[in-house]
Amino acid sequence: MAILHSGATLTPTKLELISGWIGDRRWYAGKGSDPRLTILGGYRFDDPAGEVGVEVQIVADDSGPVPVVYQVPMTYRGAPLAGADSALIGEMEHSVLGHRWVYDGCHDPVFVATLLRTMITGGRQAELETHDASGAVGHRDAPVTVRGSGFRHATVPRVRTSTVLSGEQSNTSIIVASDDEEPLIIKVFRVIHPGDNPDVTLQAALSQVGSERVPQMIASLSGDWPSPDGSGRMQGHLAFAQEFLPDVQDAWRVALEAAGDDRSFAASAYALGAATAEVHHQLAEAMPVAPSSPESIRGSLDAMRRRFALAAESVPELHDRTSDFDALLDGARDADWPALQRIHGDLHLGQALDVPERGWILLDFEGEPLRSLAERNEPDVPLRDIAGMLRSFDYAAGSVEHRDAVTDRREWADQARTAFLDGYAAQTGIDLAPYRRLIELFEIDKASYEVVYEIRNRPDWLDIPRSAILRLLPTRKSDAMSDDRGEKRGPREVSERGTSGELRGVQDTNAVRPGAEGRGATEGMSDDRSEGTAASTAIRTEVADELLAGRFGDPHRLLGPHLDGSRALVRVFRPLASTVQVQLPDGTRADLHHDHEGLWSGELPTAEVPDYRVVTTYDDGVEHVTDDPYRFLPTLGEIDLHLIGEGRHEQLWTVLGAHLHRYESPQGDVEGTSFAVWAPNARGVRLVGDFNTWSGQGHPMRRLSGGVWELFVPGIGAGTRYKFDILGPDLIWREKADPLARQAETAPATASVVTASTYEWGDGGWLEQRAATAAHERPMSVYEVHPMSWRQGKSWRELADELVSYVTELGFTHVEFMPVMEHPYPPSWGYHVTGYYATNSRLGHPDDFRFLVDRLHQAGVGVILDWVPGHFATDEWALARFDGTALYEHPDPRRGWHPEWGSYIFDFGRPQVRNFLVANAVYWMQEFHADGLRVDGVASMLYLDYSRNEGEWLPNKHGGRENLEAMQLLQETNATAYRRMPGTVMIAEESTSWPGVTKPTSQDGLGFGFKWNMGWMHDTLDYVAQQPIYRKYHHNKMTFSLVYAWDEQFVLPISHDEVVHGKGSLLRKMPGDRWQQLAGVRTLLADMWSHPGKQLLFMGCEFAQEAEWADGRSLDWWLLDQPAHLGVAHLVSDLNRLYTEHPALWKLDHDPQGFRWIDANAADANLFSYLRFDTPEQDGDVVAAVLNYSGAEARDVRVGLPRPGRWLETLNTDAERYGGSNRGNLGGVDATDTPYDDQPCSAVVTVPPLSAIWFTPEKRSDDAVRR
Repeated sequence: MAILHSGATLTPTKLELISGWIGDRRWYAGKGSDPRLTILGGYRFDDPAGEVGVEVQIVADDSGPVPVVYQVPMTYRGAPLAGADSALIGEMEHSVLGHRWVYDGCHDPVFVATLLRTMITGGRQAELETHDASGAVGHRDAPVTVRGSGFRHATVPRVRTSTVLSGEQSNTSIIVASDDEEPLIIKVFRVIHPGDNPDVTLQAALSQVGSERVPQMIASLSGDWPSPDGSGRMQGHLAFAQEFLPDVQDAWRVALEAAGDDRSFAASAYALGAATAEVHHQLAEAMPVAPSSPESIRGSLDAMRRRFALAAESVPELHDRTSDFDALLDGARDADWPALQRIHGDLHLGQALDVPERGWILLDFEGEPLRSLAERNEPDVPLRDIAGMLRSFDYAAGSVEHRDAVTDRREWADQARTAFLDGYAAQTGIDLAPYRRLIELFEIDKASYEVVYEIRNRPDWLDIPRSAILRLLPTRKSDAMSDDRGEKRGPREVSERGTSGELRGVQDTNAVRPGAEGRGATEGMSDDRSEGTAASTAIRTEVADELLAGRFGDPHRLLGPHLDGSRALVRVFRPLASTVQVQLPDGTRADLHHDHEGLWSGELPTAEVPDYRVVTTYDDGVEHVTDDPYRFLPTLGEIDLHLIGEGRHEQLWTVLGAHLHRYESPQGDVEGTSFAVWAPNARGVRLVGDFNTWSGQGHPMRRLSGGVWELFVPGIGAGTRYKFDILGPDLIWREKADPLARQAETAPATASVVTASTYEWGDGGWLEQRAATAAHERPMSVYEVHPMSWRQGKSWRELADELVSYVTELGFTHVEFMPVMEHPYPPSWGYHVTGYYATNSRLGHPDDFRFLVDRLHQAGVGVILDWVPGHFATDEWALARFDGTALYEHPDPRRGWHPEWGSYIFDFGRPQVRNFLVANAVYWMQEFHADGLRVDGVASMLYLDYSRNEGEWLPNKHGGRENLEAMQLLQETNATAYRRMPGTVMIAEESTSWPGVTKPTSQDGLGFGFKWNMGWMHDTLDYVAQQPIYRKYHHNKMTFSLVYAWDEQFVLPISHDEVVHGKGSLLRKMPGDRWQQLAGVRTLLADMWSHPGKQLLFMGCEFAQEAEWADGRSLDWWLLDQPAHLGVAHLVSDLNRLYTEHPALWKLDHDPQGFRWIDANAADANLFSYLRFDTPEQDGDVVAAVLNYSGAEARDVRVGLPRPGRWLETLNTDAERYGGSNRGNLGGVDATDTPYDDQPCSAVVTVPPLSAIWFTPEKRSDDAVRR
């Protein structure tokens, strides 16, 4: 248990200490720049002795082009740590604990011991206990969570000494000596990245299979921390411990000494080759292996081409050999490639240690430092490791030659290279000769990287990689990919079956698997037929390769059934198949023959295309009968495609996305799912999912008009997970969630889910009543809810039981949900949306949300949803650069990037994007029966210079700052919503004085039904925050809202924005002691309910929650057990009841004739009084409100009233039921014919301190007759 002292001050702060210290660390990446740090969070460990504070801070530095996240272990001591002066971060004064010495934790044995214990035992971070000055004890959630991996074979050693190694760039290594265990080494990652660190995962996997070729992995620590941009959380490795190997030499030093002495290194190189092969085999045994695909090969070759071009820019000799390099690439494209598997990734002599009695071991499996962590976790071909080691031999020889210009170590290097390859081959029992050219190609690729590095850092070393590339390049195009027999290698065929020449690991287990020898690429082709036509039984190789590479935009033209005169043809893609047949309706079968790379084709014994199924067998001999996706017509009609292309499809969700279909056929009904996506700039789109093991080669989609890609896949039903794999114009594949997905996986998973609604609604009566009456003519009292934290952990259906009864008991007319759309970060507010058409999957199925809405409607409660059309999340798997271009976002960051929220802004001027949003608004109201949408951040949409400095924004075509395209979107959305769903309402969160927000679009307004009155909210909260004795100086803040109250149709919001981020809860905004604070809340609520405009109250305010709202936990429901807070809830219930019973409080909200001041000028007394009416003639229902915002009782106050007689004290916020002192007017007052305050009558009233009283005329029997 770590104890935190709430409210304690630190001088200097932790952030100040770290900022002044971090810049000089070797592992700090921002060399030459001043650190600009933000603390993302931290975690603590317990010191068993209770003497040392142990904390790790996770900080982000945004001084560079991209934020870098660092892990900073810190220990806090009450006295200096002996011998650790160099590790001192600084000293600070702690207001409770006194003077503290703060050290880099890696140098403190207490931190080392607690870290090691946590990793080995599978422990977690320490729990946080808070102590405040009053002695109150609380608990706090750790902003960063960690967990050790555990290790059942290890005991927790007692740390005797710990020594930090120097010289490391991005990590810190600590050698730990203990009394009873062998020494070990801990590596702490200083620069941390989201995702698994391959140094941990690969060495752990190798240790698990008992490898002697790596240090034994002991345990590791992984963590979860906030992302720098605040959009979500990140997970990754933070540290690990492994066996320490003392008294060893790395292979670089041994080889360098041998080269310097011209002493043969062949024997050591041979053993090193065998060790490398053994590790490759063990990795293939422990982790997945897959055949190299055309895509993976193309990706590797494209990357090689880019690196060579970069090197050739600076070295003319290389530029002159570009054609030779291209020839080598062309040959490699058709060569047999080994299978993809996990490899070391950055193998060289410095990554191998010579360990006595064990031989060579390999270490540091992090991969190439300049590659991203995601790339380093991808499988690769083992030839990359082989080439890396061969280049290292060249560098050992070159280093000696660099010291002595007359020395020649070419022969030494050649002997070492040959011995290494021989050792590798001997261990695997194969001949590497067929891979000679591929190995040389990987060497050239590595050397190209070396050329660029040497030019930038050590120009006089350039000759080592330059001469290697010139030596390795082929001199004749015909030599580009010839093996040692001089034979050109044939075309590839991806297959699970090897040949006599395949590269195998020891014990006959594939460590590296090339493609099998197969049919020639031109076998069965008809040269007299036009390229790529369906009439050909086989298609030309180049066309087939385009299809298999996913770049052929009309796969149905090649795959599926085709007619050629009097014969029917079928072509299917079945990679790795042994046989493929077509089954006809009568049960007969026709054989298909293999053409190329898994493509099978053949004639059918019919003149027409029949109903058929595809029967496939693989090596297991089991028949797999499936339908053919490529025999179906498009599921989108021409009208739909035209409307999509024009950006005018108001029911876009019915044609794009995933939809279940059923078709009748002679061989039985066909059930499946159609998929359609808009990606106009894509070079190709494939469908991937759990139905095809996330490999889309067998499911390319066809391009239809308007940029739509479509495919119907039989056999796929509800619950199937899928994504679109999109090839952009930059030739990069991106897996994307479906923008029109109606269900998504639960975060952190990101796939879309096929779904269909079976829900039967029961709210027909509500919808009829809604359509018959405009929202402005009805009472509207809104309860704003964050569904994830109202009662944390509740599902949509559980909310349907608890929330519905709670809201109806309190009498609210509507519930407004903060975004229910899918968003990636679970405890967030939901405004960074990734799935605009999917409900939050953490709370259940979309039909469960329908059930909640239905239950609210049946209980007489309307539903408003927050909607976010102004910006969207930057997650790379969602809308961002969807088809490889700025598709949904504006391409110019001056209009397409939101600097305040760190998100993309929609391109409102693109018709299809505007259609996406307009249809989305209709979708929520039509499919989920929402009664309205509250549009978030309207001001940020309307102004081009919103949150931007001069020069950071682009003016509109008239030179102004108004966003004309956003205006058009909002007008179109509002007009469409009201036309399609009468009785619904659109509400704008608009914080400026933009004119005409609620004016109809026919009058050039934006067309909203309501606008949040942010001016009223700010002025009112500013006023009530003042001590009562000072409020008279701010009296105008309370009267100013009535100057413009009828300029727009307003909602009065006390929303979530006002009770977070240090603003304090509504209760704590009030001055005074707790009784005065509660009284202030009650007065404000009564004021709000009687003020012109509809009202919105955020959850928790209805019982005066003490703490600020926190999105990661439930409301403080226990407060309802306290009479004072329960009293506030009773007040809200009575306010809502009286509000609906008295039309004067809502019927003329937007008509100045519904309001009249009694006295707006009693500033010295902090009194306000006014009348509300329900008819322009003011002869109907009337409510008189008298508010006392002072701390003293207002006695004998004469108040003008419009009628004589008895006026009942309908509401008194000082009533005992509400937690008040029960002072007032004994149930009512009598108005006499004494004119006052411009009213014909008046009464003398008493108003308790900090209270509000409503008076209504007593109803008489003749009133009913008169009316």
